[in-house]
Amino acid sequence: MAQEKLHRFSIAMLIFNTQAGVMQFTLPRTIATYFGTNGWIILILVYLIVALNIMLINAVYRLGKGKSLFVILQEGLPRFMLIPVYLAAGSLFALIGCLVVKQYVLIYQMIIFPSTSDLMLKIFVDILIFLFVSKGIYNMSKANLLMVFILLAIVPSGFMMLGDFDLLRLSPYVFKEGRDWLKGFASVYAAFMGYELSILLFPYAENNNKWLKYVHLGNSISLFIYLFVALLCYGFFNYHELKYLSFPLLDMFGYMQFPFVERIQNFIFSLFLFSIIVTSGMYFWSSQQMYSAILPKAPWKLLLFLIMTLAIGVSYIPKSLIIVEQWFDVLSLFEIGAAIGLPLLALLAILIQKGRGKRHAS
Repeated sequence: MAQEKLHRFSIAMLIFNTQAGVMQFTLPRTIATYFGTNGWIILILVYLIVALNIMLINAVYRLGKGKSLFVILQEGLPRFMLIPVYLAAGSLFALIGCLVVKQYVLIYQMIIFPSTSDLMLKIFVDILIFLFVSKGIYNMSKANLLMVFILLAIVPSGFMMLGDFDLLRLSPYVFKEGRDWLKGFASVYAAFMGYELSILLFPYAENNNKWLKYVHLGNSISLFIYLFVALLCYGFFNYHELKYLSFPLLDMFGYMQFPFVERIQNFIFSLFLFSIIVTSGMYFWSSQQMYSAILPKAPWKLLLFLIMTLAIGVSYIPKSLIIVEQWFDVLSLFEIGAAIGLPLLALLAILIQKGRGKRHAS
């Protein structure tokens, strides 16, 4: 029986929903703080750089003839060199998956359930994530389609805010009164992270190059959503106000009033639990893949359970949202390094393997 393959559109939606998350609620503040007036333009520049990184991953798939990342690496590099790479990448992905949930839970506790323990909320979300990931990547991609449909249904509500949108608040200046552009660039780049996990989807994707374009599609949808949110917030408030608003998107939705929902922003933020489950789930799945490469005989669900259990312990260390964001600032740098480093390491392995083939042929 032929192994089921991920549909290319499912991959696009998986990449998009992995990128989406809590960052959307803080992104306008981040952009305004570091890039000042019309800081939303940085999103386009970062998107283009991310597209180049995706092209690097695509080159690995084409040159590696569709082989799994682990097969490519093991054919060109000795195992003793790869084990530290797998350990580092697996730990990094697990930490990111853990902190994605921790950040969401802390905000959720702050605005909705201030008297509830954040640890209990996180354990509840982690159980949902474990059930989600334990179904395997194929079922994850199918469930994700429903979650994406629910999240994209929120987008039209943003058009209701256009009545209070004022182009004069955008100002004619670009990047005026910005600061720490390098740090800001890393923070904005982190909002697009998630595409790098596509390098682990090689053996699960269709046996052709067409699906690679859909990784770009997922990334492009993220750009559209980020631009829409940033422009809406810049025109609804202004960049001076944005710098002092913790969650500009929630504050903006707070102005909306419906007869059947009292606090629409709480309802919208609750719906983003679907995105958090997918984002965190994909990182935990990727972490499990890395550890399974080290311990191939270990049951993968047991590895996943152990990884997530350890992650719960780690998540207890940062007590506040500020500390979690500081951890993210550091981890995002390592994640950018992994997004570039893993494809380059794979290309090196391919070159070494081809070099050996030429020597044997001669």
